[in-house]
Amino acid sequence: MTATPTSPALLPELHDIQGLIVRGYTHPCSVHMLFNFNTDTPAHPRVPGCISGFFKDLLPYLQNAEDWGSLKPDIMLNIGLTAGGIAIVRPDLKVQQSAFSTTFKCGPWDPNHAQQSLGDYGPGAPSEWWNKKFANEDVHCVVHAYAMNPTAQDRIVAIITAAAANSKGMVTELKPLNSATGRLEQYPLIPSDYIHFRYRDSIDEPDLNDNPAGVDQQDLNNFLIGYSTVENPIPGPLSGPEAVFAKNGCYNAFRILYQDVEAFYNFLWQQAKVIAPKIKDTEAVAAEWLAAKMCGRWRNGSPLVLSPGKPDRSTAKATDFGYQANDDMKGLKCPFSAHTRVANPRDEGIDVPGATGIPAIDVPRIIRRGMAYGAPMSVNPTADRGLIGLFLCGDLSGQFETLYSWMNMNNFSNVFDPAENTPQDPLVANRLVPLPGNVDPTFIIPMDDGTNIVVKDAAGGLPQFVVTRGTAYFLLPSISSLTGIANGDI
Repeated sequence: MTATPTSPALLPELHDIQGLIVRGYTHPCSVHMLFNFNTDTPAHPRVPGCISGFFKDLLPYLQNAEDWGSLKPDIMLNIGLTAGGIAIVRPDLKVQQSAFSTTFKCGPWDPNHAQQSLGDYGPGAPSEWWNKKFANEDVHCVVHAYAMNPTAQDRIVAIITAAAANSKGMVTELKPLNSATGRLEQYPLIPSDYIHFRYRDSIDEPDLNDNPAGVDQQDLNNFLIGYSTVENPIPGPLSGPEAVFAKNGCYNAFRILYQDVEAFYNFLWQQAKVIAPKIKDTEAVAAEWLAAKMCGRWRNGSPLVLSPGKPDRSTAKATDFGYQANDDMKGLKCPFSAHTRVANPRDEGIDVPGATGIPAIDVPRIIRRGMAYGAPMSVNPTADRGLIGLFLCGDLSGQFETLYSWMNMNNFSNVFDPAENTPQDPLVANRLVPLPGNVDPTFIIPMDDGTNIVVKDAAGGLPQFVVTRGTAYFLLPSISSLTGIANGDI
């Protein structure tokens, strides 16, 4: 295989790009299956052939990014590989000595790199991930399988498990959940675009404009490796055989987030008793008001900046707004620390080293492909439930980890007073124990009369609503690179 990177194409090579990167699938059923490639065996010389067969069996169902027309595929899949997985299927790339980023090579559990931003601790610490059923380093591959109905889902899962079974023990499925199947399976919530906290999800995604010279963080060249023509492009690697392998690929920060629905609703109702008289309304209204303030959108998706008083069907999926443009630089409509405001500050202004003052350049973006797992409280109160998060990016550190660090510590904008303790995202931030002295554990809601509503529990802060169950960094390689693995090409 040649080691010379090809020149970027003027248009994305959709036939060679995995579909998951450029389109959000709407199949109602999905399963996200983790695999380990076994090399600790006397049969090690047979490893390449046996593992290649696993990929070859899956190739007929591998979905590219071309338009499939009016008829969706009944079953399809996409494939991701960790740095450890690439090292096994492509040993010639010498991954640990390659130009792949340090963050990708070290993994999301590394205390000196990823965990400096992700801040997972306690029950969500890397040592607790995957319900301690296997080690973080054991994860080499993910197969994202999609189906139009449960019967079709059973069929694609059977195809994938048969492919692993045919590998002579070289490919082993890893099952992280304490459930009947142990797999990460999408739960069919109604409506399907809601999560267990009952917020509408996946509303505001990058436009993915196919301009290889674009400088907007939403442009496809900030996500697709080898596509950008700008000087010092973000997605890499950019040289060597690893650049050939990674071209037309994208990184996937695959994160399993348990959502403590009971704690969340108990908190809303407890706080509603205090808030209701302050906003002069009922406790039921106060609970929904607080839920909206914490998120930055009402449950139906209406942004507070456009619909500050109540949810509005006409703004339910609105994305065309800004915090300066819509006169909310005091946080009276949407609090500064609200989840969606932190995750995408828009035109609020970024105050970090290297900021240009241009929101389109300064604000990192990620592509989110998320779905709920686990039964809701009404079906099974004791079930493990949460979000299967696929966070796609071209730079794991500069995009995904940067945004997560902002959620954990809201210190990225001048709307946050540096003289005050640093607040956190009220929904997803990790609450460190013991809490550092420079962190404000409360949630501040500015009011029109100049006062603040300070939201906190009996312990003086916010509960941990979201706990990390596992994280892995994958590369979603090109169709041609996966075909090369299947054919045993090196």
